[in-house]
Amino acid sequence: MLNACRTTKIYCRENCPPGRRTKPENRVHFESEGAAQAAGYRACKVCLPNVFTGPWQPKQRAAISA
Repeated sequence: MLNACRTTKIYCRENCPPGRRTKPENRVHFESEGAAQAAGYRACKVCLPNVFTGPWQPKQRAAISA
């Protein structure tokens, strides 16, 4: 399932940080990416639901050597 925001017209994976900040009254749910796109929504540029599947994972930070 994908979460989307009515005001920004962006859909995200369920655990995406920007998607979690969407106000409940602006949140919409879609069963598929195709349904979200057909409704005029675009993919989130943080969690990239159109590229990756499964839950969002934060980027791994590179180890800083001192």
